Amino acid sequence: MNGSTSGEFAAFLNAYEWTSPWRAEREESGMNNTTRMIYAGDERYVLRVYDNHRDEAIVRVEHAVLLALSEKEMGLRVPEPVLNREGSTVTKGPDGKLAALYHYIEGCRPSPDHPAHIRGLGEAAGKLSSRLAAEQIDAKPLYDAYYRFEVTHQAMAGDRLAELAGSQGLREEEGERIDAMIRLRDELRAAATRAARLPHQWIHGDIVFTNSVAAGDRIVGLLDFEFATIDVRAMELAVVLAEFPGPDTEVALHRIRLFCEGFGTAVRLNAEEADMLPELMQLRMMDVFLHFAGRLADGADDLDVWRGQIRRTSFVCEWIDRNRGELNRILHETLT
Repeated sequence: MNGSTSGEFAAFLNAYEWTSPWRAEREESGMNNTTRMIYAGDERYVLRVYDNHRDEAIVRVEHAVLLALSEKEMGLRVPEPVLNREGSTVTKGPDGKLAALYHYIEGCRPSPDHPAHIRGLGEAAGKLSSRLAAEQIDAKPLYDAYYRFEVTHQAMAGDRLAELAGSQGLREEEGERIDAMIRLRDELRAAATRAARLPHQWIHGDIVFTNSVAAGDRIVGLLDFEFATIDVRAMELAVVLAEFPGPDTEVALHRIRLFCEGFGTAVRLNAEEADMLPELMQLRMMDVFLHFAGRLADGADDLDVWRGQIRRTSFVCEWIDRNRGELNRILHETLT
């Protein structure tokens, strides 16, 4: 298809100036948005249509962070928004959906099975954290810090979570996992109070392997700054570290060590931050757990999606408790 053709994505793409006919290809998408690869002559772009909100201010915060990062060399590429015909980086479709067009970053997705990619992603996260700490970003964050999960997920406050679970016909073991998460939620309220006293700064908030770009053994780019906000500095680490727990504890701990070694080349944490990282990981998982509970309650997801989150979040939180001693040793050795 080209720039004058009607179609699902033409309403967005026709808002841009094109020097060559374009075509849109479906290659990959995330859970919160729809993406299409756009080919135009020798150029490649990524069109991102925001499916989880229609708040232009959120996208403008994301773009303010990207603009600040693009003004100085960091050794990493970040998405570069393209201006539309109106001189804006945000495009609104006829149905009210928002979209943005970005220059394509050449590379492939890194693998958590590749040690160089794990350490490299840690280095990239550390570089980004260091840069964000030094930047004066001309925007007010619109997302709450992860440790403010009770504010973010007020719809799941009190007995609402238990009521939701009780209405779904869950299996006995799933109910037991939810009961454990409810007990942990009570414990994490105290952790959230302590977290509020830790050093704060802008963070990416969602650094994972699928939001990064590799070239060979190197991490060359970081993507998807949609959830950038001001939070605890160490939360940047906690988000990624919560991805590593798995059935093979030795492998998981080794991957955590590799990532933290990489991060520690750019940023060192204080002892209190390192001490709290296991709880920050659990705070992250609690936020995810409540987020998907809310999506189920709103009819945005079916029960199977939440079932998967029940299994994963409860497993990770229990894994952290079982391995807290070794985890703390690794965190202090590599980060303080």
